[in-house]
Amino acid sequence: MRAPFQLMVLTKEQRQQIQRIQRDFHVRAFGEELARVNLDMTEKERIEYIGWMRRLAEKHGVKPGVNAEYEWMKRVEDEVEASETNEK
Repeated sequence: MRAPFQLMVLTKEQRQQIQRIQRDFHVRAFGEELARVNLDMTEKERIEYIGWMRRLAEKHGVKPGVNAEYEWMKRVEDEVEASETNEK
């Protein structure tokens, strides 16, 4: 029988090393811009930024494709807007 998992307390240097590895992976996999969006922004900033990207694309004539990711992101934006409205 295996022992239960225990969380190790990481030092500041170990956390920084893990964050560097994570950032390097994101840069290689998705590019610098998406690494910045995925890792450096809060959820609200990320949603606002992606909304801005979408509006800019539509302004320049890019038609949104019908796909699950776009629909999912639109639902998330709607939920955030609804929660902000309820908080006020």
